[in-house]
Amino acid sequence: MAVVFTVLAVLVLVAAVSVLLVVLVLQPRAPYLAVQTARLGNLVYDQQGVLDNAELELDVRAANVNAHAAVAFSELELRLSFHDMVIAILRADPFVVPPRGERPLGYVASSAAVPLDGAGRAAMEGALDRGVVPFRVSGQARTRWKVGGVVAVKYWTRLACQIRFFWPNGTALDFTCNSKSRSRY
Repeated sequence: MAVVFTVLAVLVLVAAVSVLLVVLVLQPRAPYLAVQTARLGNLVYDQQGVLDNAELELDVRAANVNAHAAVAFSELELRLSFHDMVIAILRADPFVVPPRGERPLGYVASSAAVPLDGAGRAAMEGALDRGVVPFRVSGQARTRWKVGGVVAVKYWTRLACQIRFFWPNGTALDFTCNSKSRSRY
């Protein structure tokens, strides 16, 4: 009986050392999404509280910082909103990013006649008076890759940030918008 437990203990120790070596040698890191640039191209708001048109240009990057493994991105969906009212949903077909690579995703999102509630109207009127209009970008993408070519890793990478634009010229104020990865399992 002692021999069985000794062999089992040695196997567990060898497995732990193997995992440690894979982590130290390959240094796997989570891929991420980032909004690099943004611009508010058009904004039409009427006095009845309807956001008739908002056109936003976003340069989103899908980045893979792993040196040895390609990453597959799928189910990518980003939502653009003003004062908790979704004005556009951006999606992408599944794609693969090579090791230490990036994939640019250029979006031009345009809304059509979004009626704002009382608080939304007050927020839009205040933003226009100040000359700074905030929009929120939030969403997620599923990522998959293999560590050491053997162990499959699945992550949902989530993105949530606010981007403020000068109005009427539409340039974005200084912002940082990166995703944080969370394990699904």
